[in-house]
Amino acid sequence: MTWHEIGLDAAYLAFKSPFRNIWPLAALPALASLISDHAARSAPRAPAGSTPAAALAALPGIVGLVVILNAIDLGKVVTWHGVVFHWLTPLIATAFALHAIARALRRQSQIAEFFAVGSPAQGRLASIAAPLDIRVREIPSEAADCFVAGVLRPTVFVSRGALARLDDAQLSAALHHERAHVRGRDTMALAVLAFLRDLAPWGRGAALDAFRAAREAVADRAAVRSAGSLNLAGALVALARPGAAGPAAAVLPMARADTFRWRMEALLGDGGSDGPSGGERIRLAAGLVLGSALLAWPLVQFQLMEMLCGVH
Repeated sequence: MTWHEIGLDAAYLAFKSPFRNIWPLAALPALASLISDHAARSAPRAPAGSTPAAALAALPGIVGLVVILNAIDLGKVVTWHGVVFHWLTPLIATAFALHAIARALRRQSQIAEFFAVGSPAQGRLASIAAPLDIRVREIPSEAADCFVAGVLRPTVFVSRGALARLDDAQLSAALHHERAHVRGRDTMALAVLAFLRDLAPWGRGAALDAFRAAREAVADRAAVRSAGSLNLAGALVALARPGAAGPAAAVLPMARADTFRWRMEALLGDGGSDGPSGGERIRLAAGLVLGSALLAWPLVQFQLMEMLCGVH
């Protein structure tokens, strides 16, 4: 068999056979995740990083959604080709979609548990939270937790352990930080991006981490303006725990071990430049352009079928 014949066989398998819509289900979102993760390294840990990080975090999932919809083509089944193309491929595509939906429902179940065990703020917590005009609930846990949860009604949750560790000034700074998350509808954005992430569950998820970091920078700055940098730094120290990443993946915790160092440096020292450098802008733009180009795959696939397989 010649190389030309091998190439024709490969082209048939990839672009004309009934399997042509199966391999893109994994390959294209995985490629988009690789591009997204690489470009996200250039997103600054500052408010200016929110938009590019969110776009990069969303791209793999959108690419995944496009190939899933392209793969779902229920029709008449006569031969084994029809079984593969009209039934097997849609079933695989549906499995990817159901995986993302199941994980989203699991996150919402976790959030519902917080609302179930939490009680309305009282005493010291209620008096400090009252001027901020936010929903606050206390949870009966000795762990030092302070976080926002809830998509349609974002609520600040503060544990008894956190109340024991924070003085009044630090508690006020923590609540100002969480209020910024509430006003920015960060939990809703996180829910959407997490769902898209589950549609393309490959790579490290660096773009989603970059989005979280940018939103933490936004909330930190809002808290500093209202409560002072030293009080916010004290709250971070009081709430930080080694290895802690928050009580659930569905929430925005006040203190995370993986963000503690750079946030303290930004609060107490030189936090660096707000925006990306020239080279970082180029890498961010390149990642967005390359990732967006993958959205055109269904059209490109048809053109390649014509060119390589003689389809007219």
